[in-house]
Amino acid sequence: TARKPSKINGLRHLTNAYVNCVLGEKMNNSKSEIRSGIILNYINLILGNLIPVFYTPIMLKLLGQGEYGLYKLSSNVVSYLSLISLGIGSAVTRYLIKARSENGQEEEERVLGLFTLIFAAISILTLLIGSFLAFHIDIWYRNSLTTAELTRMKILVFIMVINTVITFVFTPCSAVPGAHEKFVFVQGTNIVSTCVGPIVNLVVLFLGYKSVSLAICSLVMQISLRIVYLFFVRSRMKIKISFHNMPLHLLREILTFSFWVFVSNVVGQLYNATDIAMIGAVPALATTGVAVYNIGATFNTIELGITTGVSNLLAARTNKMVFSGASTHELSDLMIRAGRIQAYIITLIISGFIAFGQPFLLFYAGEGYEDAYWVAILLMVPNMIPLLESLCLTIIIAENRHRFRSLVYLFIAISNVIGTWILLQYKGIVGAAAMTAISVLIGHGMIMNWYYYKKIGLDIPRFWKEIFKIMIIPVVMCVVTVSISVVVNFYSVLVLLSGIIIYTVLFCVLNWRFVMNSYEKEIVTQLISPVLFRKD
Repeated sequence: TARKPSKINGLRHLTNAYVNCVLGEKMNNSKSEIRSGIILNYINLILGNLIPVFYTPIMLKLLGQGEYGLYKLSSNVVSYLSLISLGIGSAVTRYLIKARSENGQEEEERVLGLFTLIFAAISILTLLIGSFLAFHIDIWYRNSLTTAELTRMKILVFIMVINTVITFVFTPCSAVPGAHEKFVFVQGTNIVSTCVGPIVNLVVLFLGYKSVSLAICSLVMQISLRIVYLFFVRSRMKIKISFHNMPLHLLREILTFSFWVFVSNVVGQLYNATDIAMIGAVPALATTGVAVYNIGATFNTIELGITTGVSNLLAARTNKMVFSGASTHELSDLMIRAGRIQAYIITLIISGFIAFGQPFLLFYAGEGYEDAYWVAILLMVPNMIPLLESLCLTIIIAENRHRFRSLVYLFIAISNVIGTWILLQYKGIVGAAAMTAISVLIGHGMIMNWYYYKKIGLDIPRFWKEIFKIMIIPVVMCVVTVSISVVVNFYSVLVLLSGIIIYTVLFCVLNWRFVMNSYEKEIVTQLISPVLFRKD
């Protein structure tokens, strides 16, 4: 008898098939966690993108533009304190998995104890530096903020510093569920945090409270969330923190491993902040240029969020494969399977934006944001390279061979700073985005691909051969759509929506007919079959 069961049931079959496709194994408990984690991850992703659409305008109205700006400025200042962790946070999961794989749970608990002491020291240092920053904030902002705003900002920064300290204290414990692939718990708590936070904030704002109260609510949420993690690890997972016979000999190795992650984090801050910081410093552009650039960069952020969910969930499995001695051929197969599926998503997003982006931006942001279209394209297209190869980064970190990448990204950041400042004078924000695109293409597209292939041993030529097969159809469709836009008025809402729907359906049909392999077709089949039919 035909029927239409729930969408969640169909999504469960989709992710089940995807995990089977990527890992090439029969379902077991670990893969069931990954499957459920993928479902919850994308639910959280959808909520995380939809909630701000409705939440932010209300927040702005209740909080006021000035107060909102002060809150965001304080948050931005405090975000630099994350660098105090020296990149050690990225080492926790790796060394917990390594300890458990090689010597069992007792060794894992000792390593957990070692990281707990390390982050206790980091937390104390963060509190000292953050407190100094909070009470001397007027050194940097006394010429731009009023006395009342400076006082309020000091309070905001101090509260946010405490929030950062709490995060550091619980970092080791919070990494344990992910290291054990407990994705249902991890993604479930993420969903609760995503939903509850804005609701509590709106209640506080409707009661008449302002930015300081929002900071306090965020702190309370952070403490509550970390207590839940601690309870789950100790009571449900039966893992405790052991300070007995801690492997102190690992300290030097951890610091060496983390140093290059730290360099990469510093470079990342510089790379991500360079364009906007410089645009704001150019009198002819200033805040208007920053606003337009931000609109374009928003679509790059969406592309990043949509395509990295699955690769993040596969990080723990990739680490285990490396530690168990998986061959480069096996790692290449995993990378290609994941990369191909991500390529369908990325090419649909990018080609669709190129085809319909200009009229869409008019409805989304209004007039005056025309350059945001070119900014988005210049950021999205080259960034598809590191996104498609996201598992490569997991592999080299697991193998502790990421030093070269950090040096390459340092080169990218420095060249981007110099080039951006030059191009800004002649081509404005489009020039800034173009320099960023050039840096990524040279750094990641050329240098890092050479490194992955020649030094790591991954089969990069085979990887891109598979990816290029997927790119043919969206390129052709995009060119045809742009061509017919001369005679079709996509600046009509109805026509635009119809065009996007037809484009998406045609994209799926053509890929099914000419590109998808048997594994990928199985994903679609196992999604559609339970939605349309049920066996009594």
